[in-house]
Amino acid sequence: MVQTWRNRPLPACLVLLCLAPVLAGCRIEVPVMPGAETPASSTTAPVQPAPVDNAAAEASGPPELPPLPRADIVGNDMTFDRGGYIEQADMVAFSDGITRTPGWTQKKLLVNGESVYVSESGCTASLRYTPAQGPLLVDGDDRASTEALFRFMDPSILPEYLVITEWLWGESAGESKASVEFLTYIQEATGDTPASAISLRLFHATGTGLAFVVSCPSDENLTAAVADIRNRISVVPPG
Repeated sequence: MVQTWRNRPLPACLVLLCLAPVLAGCRIEVPVMPGAETPASSTTAPVQPAPVDNAAAEASGPPELPPLPRADIVGNDMTFDRGGYIEQADMVAFSDGITRTPGWTQKKLLVNGESVYVSESGCTASLRYTPAQGPLLVDGDDRASTEALFRFMDPSILPEYLVITEWLWGESAGESKASVEFLTYIQEATGDTPASAISLRLFHATGTGLAFVVSCPSDENLTAAVADIRNRISVVPPG
């Protein structure tokens, strides 16, 4: 069963994302104004750190994870804590296997970074890259960055309304041997509002992210469609 946190209509921006083939969906984009500060920056004066015991510092380990070569991350689960292993200049992409899935028809292929599919049961799936999200990035923290992206789209989406979902992590769905964590917001169908699942992951190292949105006429359709999509696409490790 799809887990639902709140019984209320999706905010307009998310509805547009779900109905991308029909409406001009809102882009997950934040303009970076010259001189504007990001959520990760501080407006307070720097404070001199207190003396730290060397032994304690060594025991706690380095404050940030060092980047690793692609071969060392491709076979391991990309949890939110491991986002620091990705090189800053890399790009995280997705491998799309839905074109070969019975019951799904392609409506758009990587137009402005988005692919859209419609199922025979009336579901819509939107898979997209996000543009650079500089102002939303939380240094060294993929989960906090992803939560900030949700809050930008709708300030009423609090972290406690989000659940961790796992997507395939590898060159293709058939070759994937690991998973990658996303945060997901799920809305059940109410009246004329379709059931929807919005899954996001913002990678602080690259400044960009991925958004997978599925919208269906009913909760039952949504459960089946999300399972179908999650088995047919994979997030491709950078490099």
